[in-house]
Amino acid sequence: MLDALGLNLERRPDSPLYRQIYQGLAAEIVSGAIKPGQRLPSTRDLAQSLGVSRNTIMLAFEQLAAEGYLEGLSGSGTYVSRQPPAEVVEPAAPRINPAIRAAGSLDRSAELGVAIEDPEPEGARPDFGGALAHAPQTLRHMRRPVPFRSNFPALDAFPVQLWAKLAADLYRKLDADTANHLMGEGDPQGYAPLREAIARHVSSGRGIDCSADNVIVFAGAQQAIDLACRLLLMPEDEVICEDPGYDGIYASTIATGATPVPVAVDGDGLDVERALARAPHARMAYVSPSKQFPLGMSLSLERRHALVDWAQRTGSWIIEDDYDSEFRYAGRPLPALYALDRGRHVLYLGTFSKTLFPALRLGFAIVPAPLVEAFVSARTVVGRYSPILEQVLVARFMQEGHFASHVRKMRKLYAQRQAHLLARVGGRLGDFMTAQPTDTGMEIVARLAPGLSARALAKAAARAGLEIMPLSALARHPDTDVDDYITLGFSPFAPRQIDEGVERLRKVLVDMRGGAAPATAA
Repeated sequence: MLDALGLNLERRPDSPLYRQIYQGLAAEIVSGAIKPGQRLPSTRDLAQSLGVSRNTIMLAFEQLAAEGYLEGLSGSGTYVSRQPPAEVVEPAAPRINPAIRAAGSLDRSAELGVAIEDPEPEGARPDFGGALAHAPQTLRHMRRPVPFRSNFPALDAFPVQLWAKLAADLYRKLDADTANHLMGEGDPQGYAPLREAIARHVSSGRGIDCSADNVIVFAGAQQAIDLACRLLLMPEDEVICEDPGYDGIYASTIATGATPVPVAVDGDGLDVERALARAPHARMAYVSPSKQFPLGMSLSLERRHALVDWAQRTGSWIIEDDYDSEFRYAGRPLPALYALDRGRHVLYLGTFSKTLFPALRLGFAIVPAPLVEAFVSARTVVGRYSPILEQVLVARFMQEGHFASHVRKMRKLYAQRQAHLLARVGGRLGDFMTAQPTDTGMEIVARLAPGLSARALAKAAARAGLEIMPLSALARHPDTDVDDYITLGFSPFAPRQIDEGVERLRKVLVDMRGGAAPATAA
């Protein structure tokens, strides 16, 4: 009887074992291989025969019984129904918003379809000044960035002890009144002292004239983008997007029923003239003008004025994502779009994920005054408010001058790490790629030599424990040709890690070329 079941199980993550057993038995019943009224083996015997748990068999039997294939006679076992369905009934696929797939995966290892392993020995891991020495195993062994992940801060240089002291002081001084305030309900707009500190920061650093009333604290910049799309877009609206560019804007746009319109960037950033020709009725534009993600150029002053003029003339909106402008290494930054527009049609976004650390999940938006009430009301629906105690810590970190000091320190450190990476790429990888320095940010862009595929390199590098992002993964329009470009992040990696990563990447490239290693400088 067991042989007649004809079940061949495969242990695959996309097909649970109980599902395979359900499908196999249902097919056998419908085909007549297992007859109506025939008794099936017990769940215990079948589990032992197939080498699976009894619970797995019970799940399959319960699904079959629910759909009319099986019936049980009290005390005598499980039988095929006298009148089973005439065909295998597959449950309807769940209706899922296509925005999830349209955005792609923000986890590059998932996008590459391979697991990125970390071959570095335990002793080589940074210990953060001993702060994690007694942390739980699950915390100490969480996935950390491997070369050459982009847009990730240098956690090894974060002042953990100072942060811990601020947190300890905060908790130590929690009396009844303070506890009621900080451990109760939060303000959907954000902790007022933090909003005040943010307003001062963008005023001094980006020339933005705003007050704390214009600031809204979010759980990262993506939440702010998503909420802006929900509030400001209607179905069939068009949104101008940089191409290649940040994929999160596509998810939020499509989820509203609006249409993202990818427009190529060139040496001066988004081609505004082409954008307006391609999307003449656009109601929103998403740009990263300080440093275009991922190519790295700045939006020219002429195009900044053109974009702001368009928004003012048409009543449209601009989302200005200023995700890493704090890390500028050469020259003075061009004025923010929000400053040029004087806070009428531009929403300015910033994040603490790059300047402090990603686990904070704190970002902010500077919103034109007429939109503040609507955004705050909507914020109560989307997450209510961000964690209060984290907001208090960031506020104190800024108020006491630690934030500005930390950014200055990181700017110097990142400049050194970028220079080291460029030198190693030129010396060891020069026959395979050319890389240019970046004036702003946390990664460089490299162009591969003819005959090398960025996507193939990214997959091969992932198998060697490296994280390389092919820019083609972020391109949408067929005319956008970035197939031979990759990004190489430098900010979270000490010189030793960069050296070791470059050597591993060199080996991957040599293997892709057929094993012939060109002679390059050490």
